[in-house]
Amino acid sequence: MSWQCFQLTFELLSPLHVGFHKVGSVQRTRHYIPARNILAATAELLVRSGVLRVPYQDALAWVRHHLCFSYFFISEGQELLYPCYATGGLAYGGLARYRFERRYLSALVTTAIDATTSSAEEGSLHEVEFISPHRLEQSGNPGRTEISGWAFVREDAWKLLKDEAGLKDRLAELSAGGERRYGFGRLRLRPADWKPSDSICGSPLTLDTSRPQIEVAKGGCLLAHVLADDVQARGMIEPLVGRETQTDSTTYGRTLTRSGVCWVPGSICEGIATFDFSEEGIWKKAH
Repeated sequence: MSWQCFQLTFELLSPLHVGFHKVGSVQRTRHYIPARNILAATAELLVRSGVLRVPYQDALAWVRHHLCFSYFFISEGQELLYPCYATGGLAYGGLARYRFERRYLSALVTTAIDATTSSAEEGSLHEVEFISPHRLEQSGNPGRTEISGWAFVREDAWKLLKDEAGLKDRLAELSAGGERRYGFGRLRLRPADWKPSDSICGSPLTLDTSRPQIEVAKGGCLLAHVLADDVQARGMIEPLVGRETQTDSTTYGRTLTRSGVCWVPGSICEGIATFDFSEEGIWKKAH
């Protein structure tokens, strides 16, 4: 079963928080959107819009089988600001890490209120880091932050999605990441930037296989989490754990998903390697 691939770009309409780890009272955000977040957001949208009249978990299974996404990264024009562990340290495209964070990251401080005293509840102060919907530096383009990546459509998915215009309509606005009760994570598709693609950042794709595949050259950056046992690389590793809702909103986030110990995006591949885009959103060694 073959796939079609499209590059697409979203504008960020509100702050975006993608859960990472906590430092003191600060909840850090990832600097990109993992594929699993886009998969979940797409499944939620298809259920909410009535395109799929099934429970959310069944919709997520349908999306995982028929659609596939790369990780999404902040972009500036034609440049994708993906992480890369270069000789000078971690960089994002042509930006050093400190410059990237100064340009795009901010934080919101909140606290719970004690009803009996109408003051801050003890121990409830916390800070949520987020990707800003606008560039924060005084100089440069003050326009909205853009997030770019790739979507893959399985051949038989067109029975439901109809055509490219239908898919664009389905993905016109997504809500991804955390803190959405505060209006975070709103993404709006830019249809003018939608285009077919047969490669990702110079790495060729194979689209006539059961799952889309990507070939990464020696010295190339891994643009997704990759199981540490699947490839020799240089960079950082982390245990990748997520949360899912298996039944309804009353059990929101109670199910833990464990993908294993992974190389993080930006790690450098030490040899030519081919990976499948897995249904879980990470890359797995192709067999």
